[in-house]
Amino acid sequence: MTPKEIIQELYLNDGIRNREFLNEILHDNMLVEWHSSEGLLVRDKNSFLDLANELKQNFSIFNSDILHLVAEDHKVSIAYNHFGASIENQKDLILIGRFMAIWEFENGKIIKGYQISRPA
Repeated sequence: MTPKEIIQELYLNDGIRNREFLNEILHDNMLVEWHSSEGLLVRDKNSFLDLANELKQNFSIFNSDILHLVAEDHKVSIAYNHFGASIENQKDLILIGRFMAIWEFENGKIIKGYQISRPA
């Protein structure tokens, strides 16, 4: 898969909650700098895999709406919205947040990520 195809799989086919898929596409030395409403969060591969478990446990549905997706060389930039339905309220799909991210690849795996988000 190309870097663009990997990012599409990550967001369009619920790859963000699929620990096995993430383990395949994330470089062992991967780091993500995430500027969120809580401030700067830095996640490594293991904490990103833990996030996948948290999302799977807390949301029965977790969808992404990709607004922009641009790939150039070994980088992919994406703007998207996350929607989710909680385990408690599975019929109500709500906007969770708006995101922009740049993913850098090395040897076909994500090595670095820079992400900005804000709650809905």
